Amino acid sequence: MKSYLLVIISVVLGVLGQLFMKMGMIQLGDLGPPGILLIFQMVFQPWVFAGLISYGIAMLVWVAVLARLDLSYAYPLLSSGYVLVALGSWWMFGDQISLIRWSGILVISFGVGLAAKK
Repeated sequence: MKSYLLVIISVVLGVLGQLFMKMGMIQLGDLGPPGILLIFQMVFQPWVFAGLISYGIAMLVWVAVLARLDLSYAYPLLSSGYVLVALGSWWMFGDQISLIRWSGILVISFGVGLAAKK
């Protein structure tokens, strides 16, 4: 049971990382041509930085998952993050998600359900 909780924590932290980074990039707006100063501006934008930290912790939790579960079993469970990111971006940013995308999300959800069965 603890292994499944670790998978959930890793997925949720990864999703939060994506949503936080998107929030930061919305606040930064159009950045222009890339350069070293631009990279620092992006990385140290508070929301982007929070997203990177969240991603880093998700990676550490994922390593703990890999020590407990077969990779062929655990890795497909990560795709549940696609569903959560889509829902989060719809809720937080008002992303328009077409019927075809919702259909794809449903297929992913079905696939995660199948992969979760041993």
